[in-house]
Amino acid sequence: MNKIKAFFTFFTFSWLLVCGFGALIPLLGSAATTEKVAWLGVIINALALPLWMLMRFLRPQKLAGDLRESTAFFAVLAGLALTLLADTQRGLPIYLVLFNLFAFLIYLYHLSAISHPHMPAVNEEFPELSDREGRQHKIGDFCAVNGLSGVFVIFLRGSYCADSRHQLVALQELRPEFERKKIGVLLWSAQPPSSWPADLLKPLSDSPVFSDEVSPLAGPAQFVARHGAPLLVSPWFADAVRPSAWLVDDEGTILWRALPGSYRTLPSAELLRSQCYRLLD
Repeated sequence: MNKIKAFFTFFTFSWLLVCGFGALIPLLGSAATTEKVAWLGVIINALALPLWMLMRFLRPQKLAGDLRESTAFFAVLAGLALTLLADTQRGLPIYLVLFNLFAFLIYLYHLSAISHPHMPAVNEEFPELSDREGRQHKIGDFCAVNGLSGVFVIFLRGSYCADSRHQLVALQELRPEFERKKIGVLLWSAQPPSSWPADLLKPLSDSPVFSDEVSPLAGPAQFVARHGAPLLVSPWFADAVRPSAWLVDDEGTILWRALPGSYRTLPSAELLRSQCYRLLD
C-alpha cells in the first residue's frame, strides 16, 4: 500500500506540473482574449498545489499547512472559476481544471493520509526503540541520565517533508519552557542527522533537554512505513517514519499520544505545550 500511495503521489504532482507548464503553449499561441484567460486559469489551477508545497518546504519558519491546505485550495478554486467563466465553448481547459481539482482532493484526503497499525496505548510502557546501528534506546534510561521528569518522543516523517520541517521550528519555540520544566525531547526519523538542515537542528541540539540529533529509526516496525518515502528520494531512503508524538514519564509510561491522520497535520507547539501538565500532576 505504501508503494502504491508513493507512486500515485508522484503521478499526481507530475501531472499537475506537466499540465500547468504545458498550458503555457496554448496560452502564448492563442489569439482570442477569452481563450488566453481560460488557459491562465488552467495554469493557476494546476500549479497551485506544487508551488505551495515547494514554498512550505523552503520556508518552514514562515509557512504552515492545514488539513485543507487553504492557500493552495483557494488558488485551485480561483483557477477553476477563471476557466469556467472564460471558456464558453466548454473546451479542453474546463476538463483539465475539473480533473486537477479531483487530483487535488485525492491528494488531500487519501494520498497524504496515515494508516496507523496497532500502537501502544496510554498507561502502557513505551517500547524500546532501535536505531540503524542496532543500539537499543529506553526512555526511562534517557530520563535518568539527563535528570528529566519526562520526555516527548517525536517521530518525524523525513527531511523532504515540509510539515516535519515546520514541526522542528515549533519545537524551537518550546525549548525555553521545556528546559525550565525539565522535559526532554527525543527526535526520530528514518534518515540520519546529516539529511536535515542545520539551521533547523542546531537550535535544538544545543539544548540540554533535546537529543543531540535526529536518530535514524529501525524499529519497532509499527513506527516505520516501509517503502513509504517519496519516489524521488526512495533510491537513498526507501522507508519513512509514521509521524506521531508521545509524552512519556521518567518511568517509561505513556501519558499521552497524538497519532495524526495526515502527515500534513502534525501536533502543533500549542498542543505539545498543553500536555506538559500531565508530568506535573
